[in-house]
Amino acid sequence: MFKRRKLFFYSDETVSYVEARGYRTKFAAVAVTATILFLVVGGAVNNFHGDVLGIGLKTASELSAENALLKERLQAMNSRLGEMTTLLKDFAESDNQLRTAVNLPKIDIETRSMGTGGNAVNSFEGLVSKDAAQMLSSSTMLLDRIEREVSLQQESYHQIFRKQEENRQLFASLPAVKPMKGSYTYHSFGMRRDPFLGTLRMHEGVDIHNDIGTPVYATGDGVVEFSGATGSSYGIALELNHGFGYKSWYAHLSKTVARSGQNVKRGQLIAYSGNTGRSTGPHLHYEVRRNGVQQNPVEYFVDDVDYEKIKAQLASSSSR
Repeated sequence: MFKRRKLFFYSDETVSYVEARGYRTKFAAVAVTATILFLVVGGAVNNFHGDVLGIGLKTASELSAENALLKERLQAMNSRLGEMTTLLKDFAESDNQLRTAVNLPKIDIETRSMGTGGNAVNSFEGLVSKDAAQMLSSSTMLLDRIEREVSLQQESYHQIFRKQEENRQLFASLPAVKPMKGSYTYHSFGMRRDPFLGTLRMHEGVDIHNDIGTPVYATGDGVVEFSGATGSSYGIALELNHGFGYKSWYAHLSKTVARSGQNVKRGQLIAYSGNTGRSTGPHLHYEVRRNGVQQNPVEYFVDDVDYEKIKAQLASSSSR
């Protein structure tokens, strides 16, 4: 069985050994005092030398200064975020101008700001001071708003680019130029008296009169869907599919140049005029259809077309 050891010392007064009592308590008190003193002195020395031990001891004044600096930087960041939101408003105005230019609807303010509201002030309370919590919440809300508006702006620019490319293809494909030089019967589209039968019938195009063998040009970019003899009153004819629902029809030709399935450009030679089929004289019968519905071709014509200039441009582009 463990026996407690005792400590004795020699007393000159009693000329005998006397038991030392309470020495353990005194020893412990001295040890604790020495440890506290060591920690205080060591911490002060470590803090004086910039926390070389990495134990993070800082004075209240240092913490206060650090806190003030962080608040100052946070406030500056919020100011810069505010400037960015103002810049995004300028981008939004320019974006809507571009959307209008390519025939896209504008994006209203409500749509741009949708989902950017909210109140996150209380999310940081209890962790930092109230004013710091407000600044942090403001930063979070501004960042969320900027992130969403930038994403929406990016998508809008993609839409504008796609629409611009679509418009470019559409404008190049529209049957917008006159197919042949000659005398135009601008008012021949619609109901008129048939020269062979003498009855009123629908004339679905315009007639362009000129000598047999006059060059006929594609009125817009497209693909040749038909080229050759029709076996009908149209005689030799050619049909172009321009895409976007548009087709053009060239009839009473003497000869076709473009073949079925061939891609052609606006202003490219595709045929020569003639007097084939049921025709009262040399001319080109020209039609335009949109989604299968007959259109008045005159409404698509662009005046003062220089065919020689168009041919030069086509030759230049093909040589590159």
